Amino acid sequence: MLSRKYVKALRTASLGVLATLALIWGAVDIVGVSSDALLGYVWLSIQGVGLLILTAVPAALLLRFMRRKS
Repeated sequence: MLSRKYVKALRTASLGVLATLALIWGAVDIVGVSSDALLGYVWLSIQGVGLLILTAVPAALLLRFMRRKS
């Protein structure tokens, strides 16, 4: 049996993915954004998240190292 916490997390993630897909569909179908431009924006967003991760991981490791020292 799955834990209640896991089911809640899975439901939240699923709803987030469905909401994102609905926004993408709305942008293409209703607003008329070209799929090429939308893919460019998605790629730019992925790069931004990657940059955030690349800056956050060393900072977190540094903070953890400093916490262990004291």
